[in-house]
Amino acid sequence: MKERINRLAKGIIDSDLPKMIWTPDVIEDTVRVGTTVKREIFIGSENGLNVKGFVYSSNIRVRIPNDNNTFGGLRNHIVYEVDTSFLSAGDEIEGSFYLVTNCGEKEIPYLFHVDLATSGRILGNLNTAKDFLEVAEHDMDTALRLLEYQDFTEAPFMQDMHTRALYDSLKGHGSRQNFMEEFLVALGVKKPIRLMVEEDKKVYDNPGRRLEDFIVIRSDTWGYIYLEASADGDFIHLPKKSATQADFQDGTLRLPFNILSERLHVGKNYGAILIKTARGITKIPVEATVNSSRDAERAVFREEMREYLELRLEYESGMYEDALILNQMQKELDLMKMTSEQLLLSLLQAEIYVLTGRQDKACLILDEVRDSVLTKRLEQKELYCFYQYLQVKIWNDKEQKDSLIRLLQKYCSEEDRYRNDFILYLMLLKVNEELFENPVTVLISMEQEFKDGCHSPFLYVECLKLLEKEPGFLKNMARFELYALYFGAKRGMVSRDLALAAAKALNGAKGFKEIYLKLLCRLYEMYPEQELLSSVCSMMIKGNCRGSRCFEWYDKAIKASVSLTRLYEYFLYSLPEDYGKLLPREVLLYFSYSTELDAHSRCVLYSNILAYTQRDSDIYRLYERAIEQFALEQLFAGRINSRLAVIYKHMIYKELIDPQLARALPAVLKSNRITCRDAAMRYVVVRHGELMTEDAYPLQDGTAYVPLFSERDIILFQDSFGNRYLNIRYEKVSAMEAVDELLECCFEVYPDHPVLFVNACYEAMEKEELNGDNAALLELADQKMKLHPLFRSRLMSAIVRYYKKLADESGDGNRNSSVSYLLCLDKDALTRDERSGVCETLIRQNYYTEAYEMICRYGIEGIQIKRLLKLCTKMVLQNLFDEDDRLLHLAYVVFLEEKSDSVILDYLCEHFNGTVDQMYRVLMQGIKEHVETYDLEERLVAQMLFTGCTEKMDRVFELYASRKKTSENVVKAYFTVKSIEYFLYNKTTEDKVFAYLEAAVNNSVEKDKVPDIYLLALTRYYSTLPALQDDQLKLCQAVIDVLIEAGMIFAYFKDLAKFIVIPGNILDKEIIEYHGNKEIRPYLRLRILPEEEEYHYEDMRPVYKGIYIREKVLFEGEIMEYQILEDENGERKTVEEGSISCKEVTTRTLGNRFACLNEMSLSLELKNEAALREQMEEYLKKDAAVSALFTLQ
Repeated sequence: MKERINRLAKGIIDSDLPKMIWTPDVIEDTVRVGTTVKREIFIGSENGLNVKGFVYSSNIRVRIPNDNNTFGGLRNHIVYEVDTSFLSAGDEIEGSFYLVTNCGEKEIPYLFHVDLATSGRILGNLNTAKDFLEVAEHDMDTALRLLEYQDFTEAPFMQDMHTRALYDSLKGHGSRQNFMEEFLVALGVKKPIRLMVEEDKKVYDNPGRRLEDFIVIRSDTWGYIYLEASADGDFIHLPKKSATQADFQDGTLRLPFNILSERLHVGKNYGAILIKTARGITKIPVEATVNSSRDAERAVFREEMREYLELRLEYESGMYEDALILNQMQKELDLMKMTSEQLLLSLLQAEIYVLTGRQDKACLILDEVRDSVLTKRLEQKELYCFYQYLQVKIWNDKEQKDSLIRLLQKYCSEEDRYRNDFILYLMLLKVNEELFENPVTVLISMEQEFKDGCHSPFLYVECLKLLEKEPGFLKNMARFELYALYFGAKRGMVSRDLALAAAKALNGAKGFKEIYLKLLCRLYEMYPEQELLSSVCSMMIKGNCRGSRCFEWYDKAIKASVSLTRLYEYFLYSLPEDYGKLLPREVLLYFSYSTELDAHSRCVLYSNILAYTQRDSDIYRLYERAIEQFALEQLFAGRINSRLAVIYKHMIYKELIDPQLARALPAVLKSNRITCRDAAMRYVVVRHGELMTEDAYPLQDGTAYVPLFSERDIILFQDSFGNRYLNIRYEKVSAMEAVDELLECCFEVYPDHPVLFVNACYEAMEKEELNGDNAALLELADQKMKLHPLFRSRLMSAIVRYYKKLADESGDGNRNSSVSYLLCLDKDALTRDERSGVCETLIRQNYYTEAYEMICRYGIEGIQIKRLLKLCTKMVLQNLFDEDDRLLHLAYVVFLEEKSDSVILDYLCEHFNGTVDQMYRVLMQGIKEHVETYDLEERLVAQMLFTGCTEKMDRVFELYASRKKTSENVVKAYFTVKSIEYFLYNKTTEDKVFAYLEAAVNNSVEKDKVPDIYLLALTRYYSTLPALQDDQLKLCQAVIDVLIEAGMIFAYFKDLAKFIVIPGNILDKEIIEYHGNKEIRPYLRLRILPEEEEYHYEDMRPVYKGIYIREKVLFEGEIMEYQILEDENGERKTVEEGSISCKEVTTRTLGNRFACLNEMSLSLELKNEAALREQMEEYLKKDAAVSALFTLQ
């Protein structure tokens, strides 16, 4: 700028100005929210001349970094930054770049749309949960990616507290498909998927070698599905054991399975296919029947044989009359003989005859089957032995008997005998009575048979018979004796004495076995005596048996006055929930002296006492102190159940609550019993929406006690894989009732309890208007609590509204110390409206520095202009008018809104730079308001000179010259520009400009050293005057002489001929003068009428800065028509045309010969012969004088 002014001051006119090009012409772009992006403007020169200047931005969010807003050169890249910090999607940054250059001022408008990233734009359209549902329904992959996107919580519909709590609870737990399904269902925009099996049961009759079939499963809606299939039954094969929603076609899944016929047995085969989902297990029974007539007959025979053996066993036990049992045995045998003709049946018939004393009939049968038995004696040795056994029973032959005993002993001693050969051992016991002479040996042999796999009831019966005779054997009771006794007890085959002996033996047993307890219970059922009852309870205590099924035994023992160590403890351990009455007095008295109970038992005991005794009873007084201490212990441990609830209800009262108790008590008071019947669920998870925390409680037997402090708490269930579910059926029952008073007391005593504190904040925020206490509570929560961002945002909004209301009530300018909270507030976490509210409140309370810092960080969006006016004024004064770019921008914003005061105007006048129009507006307003304008006039004149924007320069220069100390160079440059405008561009100019030029030329001794433009402008000005004074005539003559000598001749010279002497060779000719471009050569076409009809080209001579002339002699009556052409885009186009005729010029110079010729021509036309003669004589005299004076060589 300084260089250009210096050149102008010297009268140097740049023949050419740079031709600036720039890109882009208009800027419109989309930028991501919360970022600072860099872009650039290109400014170049089209004609090889350097472009110089400054760039200004009208919006503070679009700035040139490092204050590097100057440029110069042929190619300039101006880097700028767009700051979208703390803006929201949908905002716009609008303004312009102003280029102030040596070739003029240009404006580049810009508009930046603030938006999220590509995925963010999708998020921005999710205004409701249904919008997200539509995305998931049409493009699940995109929806899943969005769900896991870090900015998903910025979606509009996610700004709801409940929605965010659901999202936070599910995120990061289990599969993302399950996350999506549960989230949409919980929001209420999607129905949960329900799977339906078309067939309740699959039944197959005689399936083929390998049967293939399907289970058809239908879903009633779209969404995430995962199921697992398993088979219960080895004849069912599942080729596919899992499926997802991708396996469903049009909502239907055909799950294949095979029936493996090779694994089917004859008759009915039962199995099932189990379909397991997160919602439970569906069982589809499968039944396959394999039928054949032979198999059916065998099945009937087996059933009839079983009935026969049952009767035979009863016969052996001797519990019933022999005749009755034998009669029933005969009937069953007859039924078997109707469908079968086996050899065994004949032998069994013979045995019945023997048992009923009909040996003759038995002999006949044996004779009939003798040959068959002997033939098969090796293959069916048990039938052969049975045949010989019957012979011995009939004939009682000693040799035959001894032979049979040896044979049986041989077979029983073989190592490879079959398991079914135990019947041979039983026959041996029947035949060889001598064995029982040594019962120990018999028992040992029986035990060996048992170990070898013989669990026949007939063996147990023989053992019982032996034990009845020898009860002492029970001292060393082994598994065989136990099983035999248990079998006998079930069948009523054990005598009282044997039962007591068995109980006595078991009392001395080491350790606990389930078979011991089962045997004792059976024995007591047979003989309900105290000794046996004592044995039962003793064994249960030994086995640590608890629970409701054990309670009845302990209860019986206490009622029967059984004396047994730890009986009362196990009575208490097993006490059922629905006991419903006071414990026996002896139990209560016993425990009043015993302190070895575990917490559960004490809970049971104390809750029973509190529920069924009066406070004035002796029992209550015995336990009161212990119950109170126990209640406190459990409270501090945070435990709760139905019994503890009874204890707390009776023992916890307001006066007992201290800070330590108040810390633990609320969670207990607000506990709820959650019962979930879904076996797959392992935990109950509770999410407190206002906090960043959640708690998980394990489900024990489908039940958990969880504290729920409000209806806003989210309840979820979690399986063993970490998946979480919201759509699970459960039951919820409050553990304690009427706890509000205690909760209030807890909060009073310990106000730092997180959830109570948050609930109090929530209630305060629900009020239409906060009071001071409410605001203090919310401030404390913000400072101390780890709150959820959304809740914190709501909380801070409420606080900001409160202080804004407080500022409204107190009025501007009154500092309120309570605003200190706003000063330390994390304003980054606020919304724009909240930040603007805080900023305005700080301004109103005179916290100007803090408010200004907020504006510097967050911008001025949303702040009222009157607040900005106050802040700007105070900050300017506070900074003692020191220059600050942001403050200067703020001041100009206020100025544009026509709200500025004298301080702001003063500040702008001192420091503001912008476009000519902007600076001019500031100057005029400053003068109007009578503020100090500093050097603004000089800066503005200089910028006008630099840019060429001189429309308002005269007014500004007038103010500059009249009000300020002027710069010589600026003044000279100003008059140079005015001379240029006047001479080159024919702009009207005030007379004072020419007065200055006149003085400048007069004061110059060497007129040829004066800038040409001064001389040209001044002489042209003289040509327009009606008359010149003497000094002006003298000055004009001198200047014209200099110009003519320099070869500069212009058409207006003829107008000066009336004042000064102009050479004849100039006056004799008409002059065509064209103001064009130095770089573009003009072409002149002319013709002189009436002689010439066609145009012809003639050259034009350049005389000054793109001004061209053509001199031509015209005689009276001639008209010269001309056209001036220039090349444009390869074609010559006419840029100017006109005509000139011969004119008589008023001149102080004596007439010349051309003038005489013109006068003679005119007299001839007028037929004035006298004048013509006179003029002809004058012309001859002058021609002769010229010939005499100037001899031509």
